[in-house]
Amino acid sequence: MPDAAIHRLAVARLISSGGTQAANIALIALVYERSNGSGVWIAAALLAALGARVAASPWAGMLGDYFDRRWVMVASDLAAAAVFVVITESRSLPVLVVLAALAGAAEAPFDPASNGLVAMLVPSDRRGWANGTLSIGTSAGGLLGAAAGGLLVAAVGASGAFLVNAASFVGSAVLSASIAGRFVSGARQKREHRGAWKGVELLVGQRTLRLSAFSVALVALALGMVNVVQLPFFASIGAGKVGWGIALAAFSAGEISAGRLASRIVGARLERLALIAGCALASVALAATGATSVFALAALLFAAAGFANTLIILGLVLSVQRWAPPELQGRTMAAVEAIVQSAIGVSLVVGGLLLSPLGAHGVYLLGGGLGCIGVILALRIPRQPDPIRPEEEPAATGSETPVRIDPLGLYHPRPA
Repeated sequence: MPDAAIHRLAVARLISSGGTQAANIALIALVYERSNGSGVWIAAALLAALGARVAASPWAGMLGDYFDRRWVMVASDLAAAAVFVVITESRSLPVLVVLAALAGAAEAPFDPASNGLVAMLVPSDRRGWANGTLSIGTSAGGLLGAAAGGLLVAAVGASGAFLVNAASFVGSAVLSASIAGRFVSGARQKREHRGAWKGVELLVGQRTLRLSAFSVALVALALGMVNVVQLPFFASIGAGKVGWGIALAAFSAGEISAGRLASRIVGARLERLALIAGCALASVALAATGATSVFALAALLFAAAGFANTLIILGLVLSVQRWAPPELQGRTMAAVEAIVQSAIGVSLVVGGLLLSPLGAHGVYLLGGGLGCIGVILALRIPRQPDPIRPEEEPAATGSETPVRIDPLGLYHPRPA
């Protein structure tokens, strides 16, 4: 049953996301300790993981389009688990950075394959619900991982936290493997769909996907910049680390709330509106945060930003699932992710550089302004996109009656 498969994928994401969040905290703590508090080494480890994931994205997406998407997810999870087991034995800072990059590359195929799998499991009118359910799993896992990460490091050390993360990847792999069916798009059998860069070509050539990706990248740049200055911001308003933790929990609560409403996002019009509304709400929340010194209001604005973040992700993922052909969905999603993650990577550097001249409040205000540019770009997304929907291509006989591919037919020749 598709519903049961989606619920398994959601649990898999909860487990994996929680382990990854805890491992990120452990990695930062370990690098901080071994580098005697060097921010350069911490940035190197985080950027290495992000950079490797971006660099691997064309080939990572191709795996999900060429092979069974379920087994690509399983292989990605197991490869990431193996890397984190190796990390527990590492003692050298350069080696830690290299292993962080390998972990990023190992994780890269999972999301494109998962998103393509969801499009094959459920019909288009239920994809809002399906992606919202997966989003809840990811957000809840991130919240639990953030809460447990520090405790894990304190209780069992960074190596223990890495082993917990490896176990979470194995658990995710087991749940993914338990989904019955064969999920092959058939891209290898069609010459026009072969090639690692086909997703990039589609993204550049298709106006809806191109505008969606770049508008979200601008908002991601804004959100990434303020991530760097969150702790200084809460220190400046007298809330400190405790207030920061409460605000991050509020952000996750906002994400979960939006995921619960995702079943109402049905059809191309609402998918477009979800992306625009998410970009607008995030921009307003960032600017308003920069303008306030009241902790309670800042926490509420963090919840609004979390709600907006999920709307943005849902609008973007649903657009790819709607407008990219089934054979190209993995590579298209990977190309979109590469653009957004590149923006986040740039923002990590820019946010740190701007903290001193602008202050934490100034960085938030600038982030709100950048987000507004993203909203202007998102408003240009066509209400009626150019291409025919992949699920409604005209029959080869020349008839104008749409022929709908069965969304559960697994696109023979034969979650995200």
